[in-house]
This record gives sequence, structure tokens and C-alpha cells, in this order.
Amino acid sequence: MIKYLKISIFISFLFFVLNTTTKSIESKIIAKVENSVLTSHELKNKIRVTLILSDQEINQNNINNVKSNVLTSLLNLKIKKLELDKYKVDINQIEANNHLSLISSNDINGLKEKFRSNNLDFDLFLAEIKTELAWRQLIFNIYSSQVIVDEKDIDFELSRIVKDKSFMEEFKLSEIEIYLENEMNVENQINFVLDQIQKIGFDRTAEKFSISSTSVNKGDLGWINSRSFSKKIFEIVKNMQPGDISKPIRSPNSVIFLKLTDKKSSQINELDKDKIKKRLIKQKKNELFSLYSNSHLSKLKNNALIEYK
Repeated sequence: MIKYLKISIFISFLFFVLNTTTKSIESKIIAKVENSVLTSHELKNKIRVTLILSDQEINQNNINNVKSNVLTSLLNLKIKKLELDKYKVDINQIEANNHLSLISSNDINGLKEKFRSNNLDFDLFLAEIKTELAWRQLIFNIYSSQVIVDEKDIDFELSRIVKDKSFMEEFKLSEIEIYLENEMNVENQINFVLDQIQKIGFDRTAEKFSISSTSVNKGDLGWINSRSFSKKIFEIVKNMQPGDISKPIRSPNSVIFLKLTDKKSSQINELDKDKIKKRLIKQKKNELFSLYSNSHLSKLKNNALIEYK
């Protein structure tokens, strides 16, 4: 409780500093996470990158809207990087370039020029991408042996689909998941995400702010069979139309937003059952990896020594 109170006090102080003027932020250490430092340069750069790549004006109102999520993101990155160093996990430049090509629509040079013309630190941006990609690899390395899907359960689920219905409903979904630091700030965080979705779209918001491993693919979850949903999620998704975004869905430590891209009903006898089975297995594994990723980060945050300067 004391630790979270200190975090809240620090964030409040930081917001006061940022509210005075962004130019007053000098390049100095503002926090330490274990032996890793968070500098004002990193904070200012991350805020400007977030706004400029979202095609938003650099003004105090927009800064106020993004700063809480930016700070949380930077602290998470520091914690992730420390864990990656511990396990000696790294991402090579080829993998990073593949991701840069994806987010820049195959125009990496154009993206770099945007950074140069706006006096942004591209190296920091690239380091963040490498950290997120390496984190996904680390979670896979640690938990792949525990991510076991019982094929008998999948076969049973498939048999129920065939037996109970002459057709199968499938939904193509994307997600945004945000981590909840404390209950007092939930409404502000939800409103921030909704505002970003309206300003820059669901895909870009997922890419920039979602804590889910799907963020590197703009939140894409792919096609999901209706039988795979929990009752709570299905009750929400079944009434959505393509293009709809769900209301915020609460879980113990996070909030999830779902976007329905498309949906379809297919005759069972027209479907390749092997493809359905593989899709179900992939979905179950992705769900488990996401749970392990969030749980692993949460444990690290709870045990991390964070000092504020």
C-alpha cells in the first residue's frame, strides 16, 4: 500500500511538472527501477512520439491526455528490459526491421525522416520495439512447456460444434488491453483509450498502448469460434456488428476493449475440420501466453525496487 501511495504521489508531482511547460523538462534522472534509470529525456521523447505518430498537435491538453499511459509504459519497459537482461534475450535487427516495415507500411526511411524532422530520438523508439519483441520471445521461452492444450478437449469441442449445430459462428476480433495501476484512475484510463480510438483508430491505439502480446499485430486476434468464448464475452460479442467496439470489459488487473472486424456462419459440412482444430489450438495457446505474460509482468512490478528522484 505504501509503495502504491508513493507511486501516486510521484505521478501527481510529475504531472505538475509537465503541466507547467514541456520545455522546462531537462535531461535528468526522474526515477530508478532497480539499477535502471528513467530520464526526463525518455519521458519527453515518448510523449512527443506518441502524439506525433498519432497525428496529434503538441499542446498541453494532449500531453495531459497521454502522460499517465506513457509513464506506465516506460516503467513497464524498464522492468521488462531488466528481466530480458537477466535471461540474456535479445532481438536482432532483422526482426526489428520486419516490425518497423509493418508499422510504417513498408516505408522505414519515411518513418525515420519523420523522427528527424520532428527532432525525435529514433534510437529510443527502436529500443522499445526490440524490448517488446524480446519480451514476447522470453515469455515463450519460459512458459512454452506449460502452454499445453489437451487435444482431447479440442476434439470434444469440435464434436460438439458438429453435433449441436449445422453451422458454426466465427468472429474476427481485435483487442486492446490496458493495465490498471489502481482503482482511482480506472475511469481516466478508460476515457483515455476511448479518446485515442476516436482520434487515431483502434489498430493504432492497440499498437501504441495495449499491454497484450497482440499489440505488435495491432491487436489482431484472428478468427475465433463462438464456442471458445466465455459466457460473459459471448453475450457481448454476439450482438456486435462489424466495426463495433465493445464496452470496457473488466478483469482483476486490466480492462479489455474488443473490436469486431467481421463475422460469418459456415456450414459444418463445408468446413475443413482439421483447419478448425488447428485454429482452436492456436487460440487456446495465445490465451494462455497472454495470461502468463500479464502475470509475469505483474509479479515483477510488485517486487521491483522503484526510487524517485
